[in-house]
Amino acid sequence: MKLLLANIRWLRVVVSSFLIVVLSFLVVTIITAGYAFVLAFEAHGMPDQAAISHFAATISRWMMPLLEIFFTFVIALISTKKTGNNISIHGLLIGILAGLLSTMMKIGYGGQLNYRTYIFFLLIVVLGFVGGYISQRQLVKKMKSPA
Repeated sequence: MKLLLANIRWLRVVVSSFLIVVLSFLVVTIITAGYAFVLAFEAHGMPDQAAISHFAATISRWMMPLLEIFFTFVIALISTKKTGNNISIHGLLIGILAGLLSTMMKIGYGGQLNYRTYIFFLLIVVLGFVGGYISQRQLVKKMKSPA
């Protein structure tokens, strides 16, 4: 099978990769807003901004990578189903772009490039590929089974 870059659905890859980062931020933001809401009810008024900032910094430090890993796999699994051929390659490209976006976001917020960053990047790439691979296997199994 010959891989042509023209056969890659680049818009789907780019949108899926951005969706991974956006959904991760959205989930952390919703959890932080829920915490602020609970604090406001407890205080019967304005919540403590320092407590909210501390909570957001603490939760985003460990939750963002986990969410990005989870969403990379799920979105690669879903997004690659209708790409036609080269399904695994689409998953790989989604993983690479999502990993690059995540790494750029980490650096943009003052993070450092260390061995954990590289391992995290590779994990996202592998899970993007695995999502595409599983999607491809499901499609092949579906095509081989009698209707």
